[in-house]
Amino acid sequence: MKTRRLFNKWVVAALLAIVLLILAGCAAATQPAATEAPATEEMPTVMPTQTVEVEKRVVEMEWPTQMHLGDSDIIRLSLVPSADGYTATVEYKDHSLESQSVQVKRPEGYILRAAARLNGVNFAIEPAETVWYPVNEGEPTVWRWSIAATSAGRQRLTLHLLLRWEPEAGNSGDVKEAVLFDRGLEIQVLSWFGMNRNGALWLGLIGIALSGSLGLLAGGSRRRWGKTLLQERSASSALRIESGAGIQLGANETQLLRALFGAYKRLILQNEFQSGYSGARTFLAHPVKEDGIADAETIIKMGRREDIVAEYEHYDTYVKKRLPPITARIQSVPISVHGSKMAALQYTCISEAGKPPVSLRQTLLREADPVYFQRLFDAFGPYWWLQRTPFTFRMEQEYDRLLPPHLVLEPCEGAAKRVIKPEDAIHPASYRVGEIVELSGFKQYKVRADGESLTLIGQPQMRLRWLDAHLPKGGAARVVSTRREMLLAATQGFNLFGLPDPLEKLEVWLQTPLTSTRSVIHGDLNLENVLVGPGELVWLIDFAETREGHTLFDFSHLAAEVIAQVIAPRYKNAKDLFVYLQRGSDPLLNAIERLAGQCQFNVGEKHEYRLALALACIGGLKYRNLSAQAKQALYLAAALSGE
Repeated sequence: MKTRRLFNKWVVAALLAIVLLILAGCAAATQPAATEAPATEEMPTVMPTQTVEVEKRVVEMEWPTQMHLGDSDIIRLSLVPSADGYTATVEYKDHSLESQSVQVKRPEGYILRAAARLNGVNFAIEPAETVWYPVNEGEPTVWRWSIAATSAGRQRLTLHLLLRWEPEAGNSGDVKEAVLFDRGLEIQVLSWFGMNRNGALWLGLIGIALSGSLGLLAGGSRRRWGKTLLQERSASSALRIESGAGIQLGANETQLLRALFGAYKRLILQNEFQSGYSGARTFLAHPVKEDGIADAETIIKMGRREDIVAEYEHYDTYVKKRLPPITARIQSVPISVHGSKMAALQYTCISEAGKPPVSLRQTLLREADPVYFQRLFDAFGPYWWLQRTPFTFRMEQEYDRLLPPHLVLEPCEGAAKRVIKPEDAIHPASYRVGEIVELSGFKQYKVRADGESLTLIGQPQMRLRWLDAHLPKGGAARVVSTRREMLLAATQGFNLFGLPDPLEKLEVWLQTPLTSTRSVIHGDLNLENVLVGPGELVWLIDFAETREGHTLFDFSHLAAEVIAQVIAPRYKNAKDLFVYLQRGSDPLLNAIERLAGQCQFNVGEKHEYRLALALACIGGLKYRNLSAQAKQALYLAAALSGE
């Protein structure tokens, strides 16, 4: 009995002790712990009378759980306002998505900004640096990164989201920062025998080619497999070519036309459209048969073999099944003559009897009506520019191609001070005219229009002009000119009327990261590649540069064309030209900017388009067939756009 009473006393004492411990824990929980406070509590000291708003938000993180070696993909981080019934939605169906609710405090007198950074060892990441954005109340803040895996296996990345409170003008508070979100990601990078997708594809194609070749040899068959990209024909001496006023043909061009229209008796070249800048020639032609019956008018484009074949491939990939019937159609594979370095394409022509189509340049010089741009957009926008996907990139990735090459070099004798390789990151400003270097390992190139020089291609975006018809094989080379020297020569004597020199900002603009969109683009939307036909119908030709790229690329290039080809000819002196451009009231340019605004990532944000326009205008300075007044207009427009 005594033992039972003693046991009961111990039970009661133990229960009291437990109750006291629980009460003590609750009391401690009500006290702030500086070492464990959530990140959102670390903000500038707020006076007791200040108002502190708390905004409920959701952090969304979207990423691919697996990808193939060498492929690229998108990672998205969003800080979005939370509302009743809110549902997180993935942008890509094969991605994973996680969301987390957070509270973001907004003390009175402070500006809130957020920054995100993505890190990963075995990935190429764009943008690579921390990107800051304002966090506007009620509006989402979104970051996107483009990633490309460089190593196979299970790879890891880390993602950080940082908040910063900055005192407004007149507020003496301090700047404070806090980590709001910090997370690691795992991505399984797949490969085939250690190769990326392209490598495996090429290995498979080589295997197919070898097996197919052996099969053909064994069976004695002469039939070719795969798609024919070029057809060689014999030139017909019976064809009579009748050229319109001012049209002169070289011997190679004459032979090519005789091969293309060998089944006809006459070929009437009615008109030549002004060249874009590639060195190719484009004609409006009317073929006539032996019996005098004429076929429909057609458009002929002649140029270097490799360029014409590439144009046909781009048409087959991006145009043939995608654009509406009003687009010019390529009638057959490219045609060439045996031994010729040239080839030709034949486009259908949308015209009516006695009213051949004219270029948009000619149309706008006669009537500067922005309605033509709207018609162009209505016809092609839904199939190209409005079918866009997220795209994070540096401006140089898309716009460096518009600029002069980084260096111009020629073969020479002498001792080289340094070596340039295709994989090098080139900095033109570090080279001097007359310096001797060595070129090593260049295998990718393009033959330039003169046929006597090459464009050597490296990574990233490296382009060197090599003043020789043969690839360099490790010998010495002299720097003849640099990009800056060429641009300075193109703008020598031009007046900026107090505006900052855009050439001084060029490298900064090229390194600017953008979170934007990508779509199929024409790639060379100059005013000669847009034709106006019957009923003021607007349509396109020349798809040599058609590709997937920055959605605003076409619009900025088109606006630069308007500045050089339509606006500049109206003025005889630079002062009047400057006053007009500074006014910013040109209906053609305003129409293009409005249409571009419908396609860009942040609708209504002008910085993205203006930056693209500035680079497009600087790129136009390299063309020798532009007048000095046209280049002055482009120089001024670049300065105004970059303000």
